[in-house]
Amino acid sequence: MMRRSLRTEVPPPFLSGSRAAVLPELAPNGVDEMSQGFRTDIQALRGVAVSLVLLYHAGFDFFSAGFLGVDVFFVISGFLITDMVRKEVEAGRFSFVTFYFRRAKRLLPAAYVTFLLSALAAPFILNAQELQDFNKQVFGAVSFSANLVLLMQAGYFGGAADLKPLLHTWSLSIEEQYYLLLPAFVVFTPRKYWVAGAVVLFLASLGLCLTLLSIKPVATFYLLPTRGWELGMGSMIALMPGLMQRARPAVVVLFWPALAVLALIPVFPTGLPHPGLDALLVCLATAVVIVRRHPLTERALLFRGLARVGDVSYSLYLAHWPPFAFLKNATVSGVTPVQNLLTLLLGIVLGLLLYRFVEMPTRRWQLRPSRRFAFGTVAVSCCVVGVPVAMAAGFASGIDYAHVRRANDGFSGECVFETRFSPKPACQSAEKPAVLVWGDSFAMHLVPGVAAVSDRGVAQATRGNCAPVVGLAALSDVYYMRPWSEACIDFNDSVLEHVRREASIEVVVLSSPFRQLLTPEDPKHHWRTLTKREDGYVETEATVEVAVDALRRTVRSLTALGKRVVLVAPPPASGFNIGTCVERRAQGKLVLGAPRADCDIPLDDYRRRYDRTTRLLDALKGEKGVEVVSLDGLLCNGARCVSTLEGQLLYVDGAHLTHEGSVLLARKGGFEDILRAGRSAPAPR
Repeated sequence: MMRRSLRTEVPPPFLSGSRAAVLPELAPNGVDEMSQGFRTDIQALRGVAVSLVLLYHAGFDFFSAGFLGVDVFFVISGFLITDMVRKEVEAGRFSFVTFYFRRAKRLLPAAYVTFLLSALAAPFILNAQELQDFNKQVFGAVSFSANLVLLMQAGYFGGAADLKPLLHTWSLSIEEQYYLLLPAFVVFTPRKYWVAGAVVLFLASLGLCLTLLSIKPVATFYLLPTRGWELGMGSMIALMPGLMQRARPAVVVLFWPALAVLALIPVFPTGLPHPGLDALLVCLATAVVIVRRHPLTERALLFRGLARVGDVSYSLYLAHWPPFAFLKNATVSGVTPVQNLLTLLLGIVLGLLLYRFVEMPTRRWQLRPSRRFAFGTVAVSCCVVGVPVAMAAGFASGIDYAHVRRANDGFSGECVFETRFSPKPACQSAEKPAVLVWGDSFAMHLVPGVAAVSDRGVAQATRGNCAPVVGLAALSDVYYMRPWSEACIDFNDSVLEHVRREASIEVVVLSSPFRQLLTPEDPKHHWRTLTKREDGYVETEATVEVAVDALRRTVRSLTALGKRVVLVAPPPASGFNIGTCVERRAQGKLVLGAPRADCDIPLDDYRRRYDRTTRLLDALKGEKGVEVVSLDGLLCNGARCVSTLEGQLLYVDGAHLTHEGSVLLARKGGFEDILRAGRSAPAPR
């Protein structure tokens, strides 16, 4: 019969550590080479991991893959917790109650203080939609489902990830979900199957990760089934100490190469999608360092210094990110290096204070599992979740900006197709629509306006970032990889097939900025194009000439079918978040980085931003049956383009129209006549 044990706490994930990267029990003979006593090497690995994460978040380009620090944390956490559970199970004294009590006592105090302080600051800094998202993030963080909440907030209009103050809790949630399953696996799986079972689960998770990485990259990043292999690597070396001992000759040889991998990959990554090859190499290197336990790590000044950083890594990890997110929320364009550096210093100070006044004192609490503790934890958790909701309600303004700036997917989120196009009742306003809106998110945001001014019915055929060009799609090394590009081409083929079959369609509205087909380099992507030919797919550089030829073929295919084509240019933009700027100004909140105090768009910036798009659309103006429509005449005058019109906020974000803005511009821009008779839009003022 297993009995409860409260002998020695184990550091939690991401942790802190204390000077106690110590596993709670020793082997029967009192000696365990891999885990006896304080592990300076593990603390140093923690120090490396948290340093990489902090420097990456601070925008140091030198550490372009500093996010790999989280992968290091995963392996460490999997090893420590699994080794503890294994030893207690083997000794016959493992207790589920004690295990989860330790987790709560160790993790929650510092985390809850972080959540509460963030909740107190949030109403003064976040906009309305971000405040609603933050409330859900707090619930996710408290319930250890933050990765799922953040995944649901990761849609095209879901807001940038780096604006979310509790973004970093996704990794804590993955670890805690892992810990919900790990003890059950060790306790209920016969000991002789531990290693085989761990290997099978590791390979299954790794295989799923590599399979889905190019198909569902965001889900692959956030979900336990596709990230569990990293913790599983640590679990495997903890479950097979005998085999690790026999493998020591190889581990000794691999130790220095492993250190080289940990030093070089975060600085010189392969450039392949994450979590992929880079994560695998870093995890393997971390495992080698843990198994080796080199004597040098106990003596060398560098390792001992990193171990001191590792001591406070949990508090640093918790406290450093909210200031970065709040800064990015207040800044409607790019954050400067100086701002990043000052924010990093603030995060370090907050982390040290959290460690000194919360983490360390609560670790010394002499508590035992009890119903009182359990009820108290639930009560405090409810308070933590309730505080941001109450704060948000208290700061509510007269204008519901969360509603005004809601996602503009057109008719419905169902109309953001991820498969081949097929008509959906939710994506059309009549059984036999005469107008089809086809394109990416810049076509989606036109749908409310087009539907409002058309009395002949409108259908929507849209896919995120997939420009309405037959046989051509954007291609990049991040997110928009080969499977996505082929799916985009397939989607556009299916839309053209639908137009060919559907006799009721008279007008096809095409819209996109086409920048993904025109801009070879930008800060996040190396854009290329994928062209579909009779003999297969061909990759080419993203150029105006290639895009013009493909778009011309597309519109000629439509006009050959007797359809009239309306090409709508994207609205003015300047690389800053226009909607956020207007909302923050109206509410008296801090606004950093706006090019104009009134949040209007400098005309010169707009023209530079869309120079290639303008050249592309100008090349189509002479095509028979094609009308090119621009909103410049309504929005631009002198040296600026307005961000509001007749008191109406026009932009959801930095480029997309609000629902109400779409309707207003469609009516004032004469879209009803354009769709019916091909009349041109108003001339510039």
